[in-house]
Amino acid sequence: MAFVEPDLGLDPAEYEAWCASVALLAGDRYEVVRPLARGGMSIVLLGYDRKERRHVALKLLEPTQGALVENRERFRREALISAQLDHPNIVQCYQFLHQSRSALAVMRYVPGQSLADRLGDSGRLDVRSTLSLMIPLAGALACAHRNGVVHRDVKPANILIQNHDHHPFLTDFGIATLRTSDHSRSEVGKGFGTPAFMAPEQVLGRWDADLRVDIYSLGLVAYRALAGRLPFRGESAISLAAQRTAREATPLRELAPDVPRRLAAIVDRCLARNPRRRQRSCDDLRDALVHCQDKLDWKPSPGAFARFFDRIRPLPPARQRLAESLPTPLPL
Repeated sequence: MAFVEPDLGLDPAEYEAWCASVALLAGDRYEVVRPLARGGMSIVLLGYDRKERRHVALKLLEPTQGALVENRERFRREALISAQLDHPNIVQCYQFLHQSRSALAVMRYVPGQSLADRLGDSGRLDVRSTLSLMIPLAGALACAHRNGVVHRDVKPANILIQNHDHHPFLTDFGIATLRTSDHSRSEVGKGFGTPAFMAPEQVLGRWDADLRVDIYSLGLVAYRALAGRLPFRGESAISLAAQRTAREATPLRELAPDVPRRLAAIVDRCLARNPRRRQRSCDDLRDALVHCQDKLDWKPSPGAFARFFDRIRPLPPARQRLAESLPTPLPL
């Protein structure tokens, strides 16, 4: 869920009810400033932490959703995961409070906008901007994977970009799975996720879907940023799912020929239909992206070309005669 400020259409009575829920769960520690965002299961309010003297995002479970034990457990697990993952590119959860059907997660507030808002309907990012986002996000996912967490819902709407320094944050671990949780593992085969950004094995509900679903989804995010659209198009979620499981993604350079071949090859590999053909881990993906960035940033030193031509000067006469005496190589 992106912590932005859309028109949520809250009436005063509903807003007062949310404020009362915060007070019920947390007392007077948090002052509610304004609403920020609303999703399918929760609402996010901007709050001020009087104790720590900082702004926070107050994420509240919708009362209707809190009626189901499964939803309350998923909300609790999201808060637990966000609290345990210590990474500069993951939105951290500071505190989790619950009572009966109500639950509140106090999270870091990121003043900015989501990548989905930044891109709009058909916007693109340049290569350097895309790499500056994808490298830290791959690192954030690698951190999650090392801690047994698979995000399963990587998409532009769940990537926040901080205003003042464009620092990216990965958020919303609402449908993430934990390898150490039996209940969490049982959800691997369920069709949770956003159809436009789901990996083929995730679409099919395969029980053996693993961390490589996040590699696929991050590849789709990079593809969308570089090409201005996704490799698959359809009028419905079913159409998108059918394409993804039936054929490979359109190579990135067919839609964005200005993307360097090295970077396009990395993104195309992320989108391999067979998980075994993708990068083995997000650490590997991050390393490949860093290497690609280094190649873009490389500039020869002033004497580099002179040193190069020094190495290819004509051979001394004695070595030249030796070379000419050698037999001509035979063709293969």
